[in-house]
Amino acid sequence: MRLRPTILVKLLVALVLPAVALFTLFALVAYEVSRHDLDDELGHRLTGIAATAAAPIRGKYLEPLVAGNEEDRSYVNVVDKLRAVSAVTGVRLFVLDSHFDSRADTTARTAIGTHYFQAELDRTELDRVFARGALAASVSFVGNDGKHYKTGYAPIRACSDCGADTLDPRVDLAIAAEAPASYFDRLDDLRARLFAWGAGLAGVSIFAAVVATLLITRNLRKLSAAAARIGSGDLRAPVALRSRDELGVLADAMDRMRQQLAERDARTQQMLAGIAHEVRNPLAGMTLFAGILQDELPVDDERRGHVDKIQRELGYLERVVSDFLDYARRPKPELADVPVRELLDEVAQLAGGEVAVDAPADLVARADRGQLRRALLNLARNAVQAAAGDAVELSARAGKGEVAFVVWNRGPEIPAEALGKLFEPFFTTREKGTGLGLAFVREIAVDHGGRVEVTSAGGETAFTLVLPA
Repeated sequence: MRLRPTILVKLLVALVLPAVALFTLFALVAYEVSRHDLDDELGHRLTGIAATAAAPIRGKYLEPLVAGNEEDRSYVNVVDKLRAVSAVTGVRLFVLDSHFDSRADTTARTAIGTHYFQAELDRTELDRVFARGALAASVSFVGNDGKHYKTGYAPIRACSDCGADTLDPRVDLAIAAEAPASYFDRLDDLRARLFAWGAGLAGVSIFAAVVATLLITRNLRKLSAAAARIGSGDLRAPVALRSRDELGVLADAMDRMRQQLAERDARTQQMLAGIAHEVRNPLAGMTLFAGILQDELPVDDERRGHVDKIQRELGYLERVVSDFLDYARRPKPELADVPVRELLDEVAQLAGGEVAVDAPADLVARADRGQLRRALLNLARNAVQAAAGDAVELSARAGKGEVAFVVWNRGPEIPAEALGKLFEPFFTTREKGTGLGLAFVREIAVDHGGRVEVTSAGGETAFTLVLPA
């Protein structure tokens, strides 16, 4: 029996998919939380640097400057201060007005009045800076060099020492602290690690599922083979399965069933043998006295016809008793090389009627010749009776480590409801039949490690006896 890989699929669905799904969810949450925390941390750092750099700057000195005033003493002092902070912190600092135009920049060759287009994207954050004097940080963005950047903004008031009770607390300028978002490199590393861990988890889960499937299906195949043996009538081989799980319990139950069936089969054989012996003794006496009675009657006595009927019935009973004894005393096969063509020719002669034989001359089967002859003869006689004068053929072929004997006949089909019961003991479709012939054929096949099959359709019937080569 070939098992479909549904168990593996179910284990993959039950074990791998939930584990991978949960890990994926965890990875996404961990990545987003890490990104958010690192982004907030960098934003706080940059706004802190911007606020520190804005503290000593007086906005009223930068506000009136225009392009060309880069040599102005106030401008130079502010740029020097910004560059000093930039050298310590490693960030770029620049001052811009509410129109997003430059007032000072640590980047060389950035003239006063240069428009910051990137700042326009941070309009919402800068509105908070100019309107409320609050600190704000932009969202991360990708620069022209392909790197991620983030900017922190702080207000620059008109005078550096303005307090809440002064008359000039207005905010006309803002200072920006811009730095590469290096934490993205850490996030990329984290993402790579999560991918690696996820792939490893999926691989380990799939490996575990495959190993579990192999362990389960191996035992299932053993149980399936044992069930097939028991179903075919082979009750000798124990159901051997070393397992402490549910499959082991099932194996133990199957083996107990096998033993019970074997014991019942042994009791049945013993009973049949006992009945046959008890019947054979008086049957022999009746046969003897019927013969004496026939001898004592004159040849022209009409009562001799009644004696003939008695003798025919006694002969039938003798065959029934012989079938019982043969079925009850099945000897163990003694295997030897059997020339198949010679055996089939012999069976064809004994079967009666016209029986064709088709088999290679050099084909040899490993079997008990007497038992194989008995099985094939039984099938051939049944075929001749069913064909009622139509074609009957005995054939044999070897292939795939087996030798198949086919007994084919043309005649009435076997009813579908009877096909499944043909090989059961005592089942017969004939008026005078013991129902042991085909059962004996099956037992012979099973004892040889083979099987017997039947097909009946389209006005043809074929019994196939398969034995290991």
